[in-house]
Amino acid sequence: MIRLFTILLFFFCIALSAQKSDFKHIDFGKADSIAKSCSEMTLKNMPLLVHQLTNNLNTQVEQFRAIHTWVCYNIESDHYFSEATLKKRRKLLNNKSALQKWNTKQQTKVFKRLVRDKKTICSGYAYVLKALTNLADIECEIVDGYARTVRTNVNTVDFPNHSWNVVKLNGKWYFADTTQASGYYNLDDEAFVKNYNEGYFLATPELFVKNHYPLDENWLLLDEKPTLKQFVEAPIIYGNTYKYDIIPIFPTTLVTTLNIGETVMFKFKISNKAALKDVNFVFSGGLRNKVMSFKGKNYKHNILQMAYQFHKKGEFDVHAKIDEDIIASYTIIVKNAEKMPNGTFN
Repeated sequence: MIRLFTILLFFFCIALSAQKSDFKHIDFGKADSIAKSCSEMTLKNMPLLVHQLTNNLNTQVEQFRAIHTWVCYNIESDHYFSEATLKKRRKLLNNKSALQKWNTKQQTKVFKRLVRDKKTICSGYAYVLKALTNLADIECEIVDGYARTVRTNVNTVDFPNHSWNVVKLNGKWYFADTTQASGYYNLDDEAFVKNYNEGYFLATPELFVKNHYPLDENWLLLDEKPTLKQFVEAPIIYGNTYKYDIIPIFPTTLVTTLNIGETVMFKFKISNKAALKDVNFVFSGGLRNKVMSFKGKNYKHNILQMAYQFHKKGEFDVHAKIDEDIIASYTIIVKNAEKMPNGTFN
């Protein structure tokens, strides 16, 4: 009976709605300043690093913020090592024994490169955030699962390719993805670009699930859990979606098929009213890009609704944007209406 109660309590805590807005009264300026002042410190003495980062901060969320900021500003993504790792895992996907042995050996390599060069892959980011946070006596776990990009886990399930974290603050679990928050790799320049994205810090679960799906579905942190199939068929989102904390609601799928003259409704949850005036849509069909003109926009209870009627046949890539930042992408297929056979009635 006690064990059953413990399990139920665990899942009740997971289901509690965890939002970044829970800490809107907290000024993270001090935590960020401390993190940046420790930029010369290394991972060779983690207890000392954690002490320096957290000793003068009073709340757990500020302590976690300092650790999170330090990781994002001081660890670089190792792009080619990551690509090679994913390629090897894909090759060994159907040989569990060989994959497990290789993973064990690879973890040692990842840790050495992390400590020596401050460079790593997603599992290294997740490991170091957990290790440092646990040293501060804050619960933090690693979550493995699927990440979606424009190239992976789109419409069909590929394979588990990402790791991130959950952290427990004030009895609730929150998300963090320091891999995505730290920056990106510029393929043209072959260099990592530091570009901190605060949107991944304690990210909203409804947004996080748009491009993160855990192997253990309990770590979706949602009462209404989407299926893996729904996940891979959803619209594409980007780092800018987190930057503006905008949640695409409808269409729920990347691809929408309709007839000429039919209307598609776009819905977004937008908490920041200041971003409303900058929301626009463009669609491309062939070589042309066109700004979409909506007859009316409706914003109520933080939900923005916009309806658009397609008058031409074709396949269109539709991008929702704020200024020049793309926040969501869709494919709209417009067909001629099917004619009813003679002698039949609709």
